[in-house]
Amino acid sequence: MDKTQAKNRIDELNKLTAYYATKYYDDDKPEISDFEYDMLMNELKNLEKEYPEFVSKNSLTQKVGGTVKEGFSKVEHIVPLQSLQDVFSLEEVQEFCVKMQKETPNVSYVVETKIDGLSVALEYKKGEFVKGATRGNGLVGEDVTANLRTIKNIPKKLKEPIDIIVRGEVFIGKEDFEALNDELDEDEKFANARNLAAGSLRQLDSKIAASRPLDIFIFNVQKIEDKNFNSHYEELLYLEKIGFNVNPVKIPCETIDESIKAIKKIGNDREKLSFGIDGAVIKVDNLELRE
Repeated sequence: MDKTQAKNRIDELNKLTAYYATKYYDDDKPEISDFEYDMLMNELKNLEKEYPEFVSKNSLTQKVGGTVKEGFSKVEHIVPLQSLQDVFSLEEVQEFCVKMQKETPNVSYVVETKIDGLSVALEYKKGEFVKGATRGNGLVGEDVTANLRTIKNIPKKLKEPIDIIVRGEVFIGKEDFEALNDELDEDEKFANARNLAAGSLRQLDSKIAASRPLDIFIFNVQKIEDKNFNSHYEELLYLEKIGFNVNPVKIPCETIDESIKAIKKIGNDREKLSFGIDGAVIKVDNLELRE
């Protein structure tokens, strides 16, 4: 591929990914599968890496998809809701782990399911739930506090009076999705559970959200006052202790081999899970090193 061909393909991929991201993030009506979208993004990343002179500031490789829907108030995230680095093979996972081991010989990991839902941040003051927002573009999201209050697994009051911001994924379980979709007319059916969850949470009428079987798993501490943790896994156990519904699949791993074994197990168990996933996540456990 010469430079002209590369630029033309990058321009084409920018248009395609922007269109499909709008359908996915903003309209909650995806037109292609997650895998197909990931492949387009992967091609774009690789071409931009090879031809950095053609990287556009509007490329979705440079920002997170998603805008604030009209009618919702904007919320600036105190701590950005960052995106993950996608990889598509166990060889790439191994490369990541080897790179981490060069930073420290004693690095350990936590492997979790990547829940297929809508990412949100929940803020608590003195243990009381005060605000919740969608991820949006990672820096600015939508204030969906009223809708989040309708989700029974979001505690309104924690077991400790702390100031904390956590990140989680709102989703609808597989059985609930099938049952709800069965009640809809053919032209009203949702493509998948993720889009039903997102569409339900991003409604201006909180009664609609309340009528849907929305659930949530918490998977990260964004900010906490007066407490220090060394370990991500330690944080997750603490979140469970104070009342949060934490991602149930969280596997501590001491080695590369253990991490890859955990990822394979998630793949093998995928169909048995009561909730949808779109992959596995591997995280460095040591928070200082991760930072």
